Amino acid sequence: MRTTNDPNTLETTLADGRRMTLSLPATGSGWAADGLAALRPVRPTHTGRGAEPPALPERPALPLEVALLGFAL
Repeated sequence: MRTTNDPNTLETTLADGRRMTLSLPATGSGWAADGLAALRPVRPTHTGRGAEPPALPERPALPLEVALLGFAL
């Protein structure tokens, strides 16, 4: 990672060559008082994608009358 001339901006190059810029606006929040100086690189804990979730079951669409009943409660 490298810091730009702006102390609130951080630039890095990802493993695939893409560049990413992170910038934080000025804030009075105590948890963000250190700005980007408080950030540190963290190695990824996962690579790739996990298993795909199961597909939703096919259901027929509700008739309009049934859908409108929900507004009457």
